[in-house]
Amino acid sequence: MAPGVLLDDTEAPHTLSAKRLNSQAPRDVFPDGIKTSGQHPPLYDQLCGYEQFPQEITGPTLWRPEDYQEHPDRWVHRFTEDEKVELGDAADAFMKSGTQMTGMTKDNFPLPKLGKLMDEIREDVINGKGFILMKGFPTEEWGVDKSATAYVGLGTYLGYFVSQNGKGHILGHVKDLGDDPTQIHRVRIYRTNARQFFHADTSDIVGLLCIHRALEGGESDIASVHHVYNTLQRERPDVIKTLTTPNWYFDRKGEVSKGEDE
Repeated sequence: MAPGVLLDDTEAPHTLSAKRLNSQAPRDVFPDGIKTSGQHPPLYDQLCGYEQFPQEITGPTLWRPEDYQEHPDRWVHRFTEDEKVELGDAADAFMKSGTQMTGMTKDNFPLPKLGKLMDEIREDVINGKGFILMKGFPTEEWGVDKSATAYVGLGTYLGYFVSQNGKGHILGHVKDLGDDPTQIHRVRIYRTNARQFFHADTSDIVGLLCIHRALEGGESDIASVHHVYNTLQRERPDVIKTLTTPNWYFDRKGEVSKGEDE
């Protein structure tokens, strides 16, 4: 799984208004061109064989559950009142500007103080333990649109967003919309009431924003992929060799851009 940023502690993540959710994002509003994740073939010349992978990985990315289970202070940040004010003001100013959300950057979403914290979080997410839980995001007070704007604004300090589907949406609404989960070849599982199993998202960092607490379930499992890697290298190196062989299949759920393979 990709490194992650969780905003509050149940999975009812990033949400858009119906108008934004159902409309296709114009390509000319992206700062450097739309990036449709999963729509491009692998860059095979940048891949290496199993023999070039390390036998063991060490460093801050390697951890066990007991390192954090009883130490929430190591992986939880609660927004201070000053941070919420700065974030809320930035969201208000951006919404007032009339710029579409897909045109958001650090330059037009300034966070002079909170931005420094986000730089530290980015380093820890990419080169450290790989996750953080941020609590106290005022979703009930701000409502869906402002919360979504603030959420994407924080994300600009972590990286550049990529679309979640063929329509160019940069936010996905994780909610049961009545889709049939048995039609897995053309239905995205986050639009159903079915369980999501472990999977790899086509991005470097994944974030979830809880808008409404689920009545039941919704927990996220987190693991150190490098701890998993080391374990497999010791016990099942044949599995690592298989995983490093570029024989992958990509399921685009029927959302295929013009000129790309299904």
